[in-house]
Amino acid sequence: MANITRYNPFNEFVSLREAMQHLFEDSVIYPTSQWAGRGMGANLYETQEGFVLEIPMPGVKAEDVDITTQQDTLTLKWHTHFAAPEGATVLWNGYQAGEFHRTFTLPTPINAERVEAHYADGILTLALPKAEHAKARTVKVNAR
Repeated sequence: MANITRYNPFNEFVSLREAMQHLFEDSVIYPTSQWAGRGMGANLYETQEGFVLEIPMPGVKAEDVDITTQQDTLTLKWHTHFAAPEGATVLWNGYQAGEFHRTFTLPTPINAERVEAHYADGILTLALPKAEHAKARTVKVNAR
């Protein structure tokens, strides 16, 4: 007996925002990899003590991630390995295998000695403490 799946054209619609984002991404040439940075979101938060950066990295092994910091610049490089099971036919390939990199310029320098990285559930989370000289300070005024 054959399985019949009903076609729903509304499943293929994308928002104008998504369409414009894809248009922009497709117009940029990435020098190190065809897929570097494409479709990869990130969250960056600032606190009084520093920054928190979250990057989804599905299928990445922790040992395949290189993190480099210098002043206010953070560079991430990683490798992904995706392969269809033996004898399987690929119908949709949403995860790309290869080498990727992202560079972030932060608003203030960070303390590279105290950076912490955690990888769980496919998300890399970095705690990036601000450099001491970059933290806000309260200055008391002395009367004469």
